[in-house]
Amino acid sequence: MFKKALIASVLVMSIAMTGCSEDKTENKTVKVNPAGEVVKKLEGTSWELVMDGNSKSECEELPPLLEFLSKNRIAGNLGCNLINGNYKLDGKAFTFESPAMTKRLCAPKTMELEARLTKMVADTRYLTTMKGELMIWNERGELLARYRPEKAGGCQ
Repeated sequence: MFKKALIASVLVMSIAMTGCSEDKTENKTVKVNPAGEVVKKLEGTSWELVMDGNSKSECEELPPLLEFLSKNRIAGNLGCNLINGNYKLDGKAFTFESPAMTKRLCAPKTMELEARLTKMVADTRYLTTMKGELMIWNERGELLARYRPEKAGGCQ
């Protein structure tokens, strides 16, 4: 009887201890180092979205752009609606903080583009520069968007 109780206790203890142990693979922090250089200066710069195929139909309203202001503030638009808020940059690590957006309704193609860019704002974790472009990356190191320095007539 004592032997059965001892085996049962050991079994219960081993199950309990297994349930409390850490799964190192599940909680593992993946170190991401996206391509490109660390951004040296954002304040006072304006960037427009590099369109896939530079399609004019994707920017029927306003050319999507980001303007980096003083005190880690950001302003711009996502093709239809305006965005503003703060950002945090630490090396290549970058996040939009407390972004606020207007809620206009625009042409369907523009709204599709805006939906992609709104998701980009939420998913952004890294920012780099490469060949004169601003590269925006998610936490897995996947490229979300590319921006180039703003120029007049970018969507024409």
